[in-house]
Amino acid sequence: MAIRLSELQYPMLQSFANEQKDYFMAVEDAQKFDQRPFRSMLVQGWIRYRQGRGFHLTREGRQAWYDYHNHNILRKNPSLPLTAYFDPDAYGLRKKVAVMPAAHIRRGAA
Repeated sequence: MAIRLSELQYPMLQSFANEQKDYFMAVEDAQKFDQRPFRSMLVQGWIRYRQGRGFHLTREGRQAWYDYHNHNILRKNPSLPLTAYFDPDAYGLRKKVAVMPAAHIRRGAA
């Protein structure tokens, strides 16, 4: 699953992810941060509040951090042509015509 983090969410999530699993952030400390990414993390379920202890990173939050840093960007079929936005003629490259097996066409894989 692809996780997209804004420029505010990333450092907020990082502040929890860099701590030990048993870390809790006090309300007083949480008030120092911009509340937009903090609220976003609460809504997404990445952090939760525990009475008397503070805010902590949930299993889902730790997984979001992991997914963000370990997203696979490789194509399923690298022999297919480059994106249509790339013009090989502009760089003096010959156009390669990839032949897609009929099984891929029927399944819609690209």
